[in-house]
Amino acid sequence: MASCAWRESPWPDARRWRWDAAGGCRKAGRARKQVQIYDNPKTNAAFLDAGPEVRGRIHGHICTDLCKSARIVVVTIVHGATKMRKRVPLNAIRAFEATARNGSVAKAADELCVTPTAVSHQIRLLEEFLETRLFVRKNSRIELTPESSATVADISNALDLINNAMLALQPNHDVRSKLSVAASASVASLWLMPRLSEFFSLAPDVDVAVRAFMSRREGEATEADLRICNWRSNLDMQVEPLLEEEIMPVTTPDLAARYDNNAREILAHAPLIHVDRAQDGLEGTYPDWARYLREYGISRDDVTHGPRFNQASPSIEAARSGVGVILGRSILIERALDRGELVPVAESYPIRSPYYLLSPWKVGRDNVIERFKEWLFEKVNGPRLSAA
Repeated sequence: MASCAWRESPWPDARRWRWDAAGGCRKAGRARKQVQIYDNPKTNAAFLDAGPEVRGRIHGHICTDLCKSARIVVVTIVHGATKMRKRVPLNAIRAFEATARNGSVAKAADELCVTPTAVSHQIRLLEEFLETRLFVRKNSRIELTPESSATVADISNALDLINNAMLALQPNHDVRSKLSVAASASVASLWLMPRLSEFFSLAPDVDVAVRAFMSRREGEATEADLRICNWRSNLDMQVEPLLEEEIMPVTTPDLAARYDNNAREILAHAPLIHVDRAQDGLEGTYPDWARYLREYGISRDDVTHGPRFNQASPSIEAARSGVGVILGRSILIERALDRGELVPVAESYPIRSPYYLLSPWKVGRDNVIERFKEWLFEKVNGPRLSAA
């Protein structure tokens, strides 16, 4: 059986081997064939159509299995050939990421400015491309599979990197910082938003995205730089006390006057407005009317009667409209109290409810997150002392 001898001679941009079926290294002569190998299988196929069969890996070495039909074969491995990525459907990936993040095809369609049918079509294309299911469809709802759920954060980060890279190419010297803050819907609308105009004037170069959530589970799943919440989270973030909230019965001045502004008469006979705390996503020490009245020794047979809401904002609006008395949360009713639209009718509940600010563990002093934190704590407590 003929021996195979290999010789390597370096080129500036390639390595060349010659194989001699008779054994030994010879100059390329009659029956010589040269095959160039690239990283792209389609390119390889084009070069190998007329030549002997070559199999192997390209980077650093090559393993070959040459047929013995040619006397001498010269194999040239071209270095520096760009490795071509598998062509992934980017539009389909955007549709998948938006649907996964919003938990809805319709919301993803609104975000991408296309129809829900188009989003569903792109998701099907991606599932066919990957040969795997990305969502489990249950009646009108869709849920991520465990495998696809594990990739959403990485895909979102990758799309953000692409977006930021493209923005960096724009000839725009007005560099803007971005910050996202998550809070419950009531806290976001009634406490945070009235204060944000001041931060915008102090930091005109910062774009703030406010992300409202309806429950603790949603709040911890929401992607945000900062979170304002009324529970001690187990997320891997820095948790700092922000403020404490009082619970006090309030109503309109006109309704209080009907009962001669007598606290016991108001609490014993005025219509009561209720907020379903479980549906409002609240944690901790928030009392309901039965608990509050029992604390102050007031008995009512109709303590469960009256209009009921699943969110604080509409219940406060009902109180401002003179519907009845509400157990108001101090940070949500402070503007109505300042304007005289609501007035306290009795003492605050003796237990206060804390709020916390969740932030990343490490940020630079000039980072936009730290700038926002400094401003927020100053609004709540006055200037903070710098850590030693």
